[in-house]
Amino acid sequence: MQYVDFTIRARDWQDGRFKVEVTQSPLDRMREPELVSQPPALARHLRNLERKGIAAADLRLLGRQLADMLLPPTVREMFFASVAALDQNSGLRLRLVLDDLRVANLPWEYIYLSPLREENTPYGFLALDTRVSIVRHEAIPIAPGSVGAQLPLKLVVGFAAPSQFPRLNLAAEREYIAKALDGVASIQVTFVEHLTAERLESACQGAHMLHFAGHAGFMWQDNGRSSGHGAIFLEDEQGDLSPLPVEQLAHTLRRCGVRVVFLGGCETGRRDGVNLWSGVAPALMRVGIPAAVAMQYTIYDEAAIAFARRFYLALSIGLSLDEAVTAGRLAILNRGEREDVEWGVPVLYMRSRDGVIFPEMAADPALEPLRHTQRVRITQRVRELRDRLTGVELGEAPHTTMEVAQEIGTLAPGGEALGARIESLAVGVVHAVQKVDWIGPGGKLTGISLRWPGNRHK
Repeated sequence: MQYVDFTIRARDWQDGRFKVEVTQSPLDRMREPELVSQPPALARHLRNLERKGIAAADLRLLGRQLADMLLPPTVREMFFASVAALDQNSGLRLRLVLDDLRVANLPWEYIYLSPLREENTPYGFLALDTRVSIVRHEAIPIAPGSVGAQLPLKLVVGFAAPSQFPRLNLAAEREYIAKALDGVASIQVTFVEHLTAERLESACQGAHMLHFAGHAGFMWQDNGRSSGHGAIFLEDEQGDLSPLPVEQLAHTLRRCGVRVVFLGGCETGRRDGVNLWSGVAPALMRVGIPAAVAMQYTIYDEAAIAFARRFYLALSIGLSLDEAVTAGRLAILNRGEREDVEWGVPVLYMRSRDGVIFPEMAADPALEPLRHTQRVRITQRVRELRDRLTGVELGEAPHTTMEVAQEIGTLAPGGEALGARIESLAVGVVHAVQKVDWIGPGGKLTGISLRWPGNRHK
């Protein structure tokens, strides 16, 4: 999928108000910014979100509040018009340029636009829409660079488990990454256990991509926990804690030539309340690394593993970073955990113009059947429907992102339109859009009939 940039800049924070403007879109740019305010109830919802104690209804309310701030009326109108202008092979990339710390630390990945019919479902969150990618862009006077790699790509996967921290299931993460990339000759993987600063620099020489699996966090400089710097927590030779500060990590990876970084550690995607470059992922952008996937809050081990597994499965068939991150979010969502908010924890920082790491693989027609299993689009147009119309009917649909559109002029008496019938959806999301001009008596319209694992119906 080709993504088109829709760039939003947020600036000039003052007393809880700031300006928002579209500086680039498929249509045009805004002449004047819109002034928006932070709602007073936002802070409470943010605290509950970070503590993972937010109810589904409150999460949607938080998402609406975020949408009201980032997508005020004119911006929202341009957004919807830009989405409508896309062809079926294109997506919209919300490239966020956030000039103030108070704006940059907000969890924009939970933006929610209410669907036509409000339901207790995840649909409406933009980060879960396969045609929308949310990217954080750091505006600095350095060329954005490219994430594109010459084959074979060298990927370094490093694991660190200092004895002072709770044990992580790093063996499972290694197994899933190895399985996802098994037989992919275009990627050479080097696994490094008990990662130290010295092993990191040695392994990353000439590497295109680094995946870090382990703990991370902030090294606070005051009791108020407002000022500090991010770090990934490596091991020393005895297996004890050896923090690697953000600046040292950034300059090490820049010297090694790393272009893409996956940070599985908690809080690697956020900053302190004082320094713009205190966070791990922002600091990587500052030294010119084109892209990083990081975590803005703590993330449960099982969710991190599910995300990484789908992320690398997507990359292995030539999908972009944008698509791989969305696939990872859906993998977290479809674990079936109630009140799960983990899908919004990963963030994509990217300054490059596109997220295609493997241009040759993306253009390889031999991989298209595999990509097809990741994303299916069906469009049906009927002037008058008198019997039954089904968009897609599947027994089992593993790892699927499916979009079904039905446009019907007249749904006559006795006519029945069904967007999708799926017996089992292992991991994925299904969108069904049905447009009907007139429904006659007895006409039946069903968007999705879906049987979830465990014989639960949604």
